Amino acid sequence: MRTPGTPPSSASSASNTANVLVIGTDTKTMGQIRETLGTEAALSNTATPFDDAMVVARRNRPDVVIAAFDVEFEEAIRVAQQIKQELPKTALVAIAQKADPDRIRAAMRAGYREYVVLPDDRELLRQAVHDSVFSDGPDDDAGEVVTVWGAKGGVGSTFVAVNLAAELSPVQRVCVLDLDFSMGDVAAMLDLDPQTTMADVFKNLQRLDERMLNGQMTIHPSKLHVLAQPKTLDHREEPNSDAVMRLLTTVAKSYQYVLLDCGSRLDEAAITAATVADRLILVSTPDVLSVKNAWRRLQLLERLGVDKKRISLVLNRVDKKNPLLTLSDIEQNLGRKVDAQLSDDRVAARAVNEGRLVREYDRRSQIAKDLEAFTGLVTDGEVTHEKKPSASIFASIFKLGG
Repeated sequence: MRTPGTPPSSASSASNTANVLVIGTDTKTMGQIRETLGTEAALSNTATPFDDAMVVARRNRPDVVIAAFDVEFEEAIRVAQQIKQELPKTALVAIAQKADPDRIRAAMRAGYREYVVLPDDRELLRQAVHDSVFSDGPDDDAGEVVTVWGAKGGVGSTFVAVNLAAELSPVQRVCVLDLDFSMGDVAAMLDLDPQTTMADVFKNLQRLDERMLNGQMTIHPSKLHVLAQPKTLDHREEPNSDAVMRLLTTVAKSYQYVLLDCGSRLDEAAITAATVADRLILVSTPDVLSVKNAWRRLQLLERLGVDKKRISLVLNRVDKKNPLLTLSDIEQNLGRKVDAQLSDDRVAARAVNEGRLVREYDRRSQIAKDLEAFTGLVTDGEVTHEKKPSASIFASIFKLGG
């Protein structure tokens, strides 16, 4: 996920104390921080102004920088960018007095590991500071978070997310999170009957850790781990950005690849997933309505500040013999290249109807071959299968495009 790495142990860790620099907070918030961290942190009596932040940071090389994110929002972003460049092993924590979805996403894009609201999130702040020095492994080892987003309903985002995850799972630790909080179909597509679901996780979010998370997962025979939506809509709950970030942060510590199926939603969960993911796969079908909506999503992602290099455009159900729209027409209208194409193959529909993976149903089908090669969008072309994928005309476009 798009958060900075964890610093190695410094001189402060030898005495079980984290070296913390607090920037831009008022006296009241500074007092709350000192009270929350207690003896776990070494920090000054007053906060450092933003204008002096980099001078102090270069001199002290802190384990953690806690920056006010309420009033001087742009300064907090600027300082984070400088710290990421000059002190990449320093952890960043944003501190605020209220949760704001846009601010939370901006903080995560800038590299802040956590967005903490005081006094409500005292334990989260304490844990973030503790983990920055004493965690067993660096956040650089956190898993790759891949968001799969449909240009509109019915284009096959769940099919893509599930089967892409299955291509990665034989030799990687992979999970799929169903973030479609209205009509999520991940469990049905895999013919799973989950005993615990996303609703159970969000009910106990304050206690969520890696051990608890593992107990909530449903495991498919392919070794794919799934956190599904409930069977019914009786207890449907749409979490806010802060809740989604807490879930993703925990999941990314446990898995090498995390696939987020957002369906075609435009709620807080989907926007957060699209904003903070390491890679975003936008799925469209080669028809006018889908392409039009793909264009609208691309415009939205640009306004949200998502780097174009992180976005891959995938055409699903491509009929090359009788195309509704040509590849050239689609790329011209979208102003960008298509990164991959998945064939319109009856095997896909049959596999979905039977709750099976394509690789299980017919590994020799064209759609199976497309999906196998498709993993290059996530792995940058590295081989992650039991055998190398066979050469195809798509080989040259399975890298992320700009």
